[in-house]
Amino acid sequence: MKALPKAQVKEVLAAWSKSCRVFAPVRKDQGDVLVDRFDGPSFTLDYGKPPLPPKSVYLPHSEVIYRVEQGGYRAVVSGEPTVLFGIRACDAMGIAQSSRFMGRDRDDLYYRRKAELTFRVVAACPGPQNETCFCTTMRSGPWARSGFDLQLYDDGERFLIEVGSEKGAGLLDGPLFEEVEDAGGRRRIAAFREKAADSIPPAPQVVEAMERLRAGAGNDDVWDRLGNKCITCGGCAFVCPTCTCFNVHDREQSPGNGLRMRTWDACLYGGFTREASGHNPRGTQPLRLKRRHEHKLLYYNASDVGEALCGCVGCGRCSDFCPVHIGTLEVTSAIAENR
Repeated sequence: MKALPKAQVKEVLAAWSKSCRVFAPVRKDQGDVLVDRFDGPSFTLDYGKPPLPPKSVYLPHSEVIYRVEQGGYRAVVSGEPTVLFGIRACDAMGIAQSSRFMGRDRDDLYYRRKAELTFRVVAACPGPQNETCFCTTMRSGPWARSGFDLQLYDDGERFLIEVGSEKGAGLLDGPLFEEVEDAGGRRRIAAFREKAADSIPPAPQVVEAMERLRAGAGNDDVWDRLGNKCITCGGCAFVCPTCTCFNVHDREQSPGNGLRMRTWDACLYGGFTREASGHNPRGTQPLRLKRRHEHKLLYYNASDVGEALCGCVGCGRCSDFCPVHIGTLEVTSAIAENR
């Protein structure tokens, strides 16, 4: 087993940066820590749950997918070797679920190209990062069971390293990594996992809400009450690790030349399901809120979910950022209490 002294982490990331893009926790001027392009002076290991998941590395906010040139067109498939360092286990599960979804019915070559070129280095959580974490309930944390190349466990002045793939093992070449006796390292990791899992409170209302949805229990009054509070900001979708909705639009650059682009969208927006005729099968905000949560908790394809509980990974960001307090924790509590 390998270990990495914390004092050497910045040097390792700088070395990786010579051959690929590196995204790591960096502290911004406002004080927030985001997983963003590695920058030595602003890099930090003192962070909790980043406010944004790293999904934009795979699915950029806006990207060109076709280029039209004098009557012809060609796909624009971009990607370059990338290391995602220090992501949380819930976000790794979000990437794994999204990758299966984007490749299931019709292979999304734009997404796949970026995913194939990315190394995922997870930092296992020693406990809840704030009061909205419920990853243990969703079976997505506080450490990753799969879907990672390397996983780091805090062991005081160093990180113990779990290898998740041959690709990840290739990152461990170099003198900055220490050798650790395997049996002792495994015992310390097991103790870390037990302590971390015990420290995160369960969210039984989520499981109960899922059971009520499966049973077809009537919740129209819940959706009406909560849906009418929604201000349609889309924030819950944009901070969600498993939301991948997008829109496609064309942009003319000059006569005969242009771009076809895709940009993030959200099922909570009225225009997302509006048809060419003007009809909208989900024409009210309560219906749109209902569809979003039923998709996460009930309809998400089992092959995409993997070893998690459903299409929600329990990161709690929707509850963190919803200005009217109707994130997944609040919605499931309302459903569970609606008897």
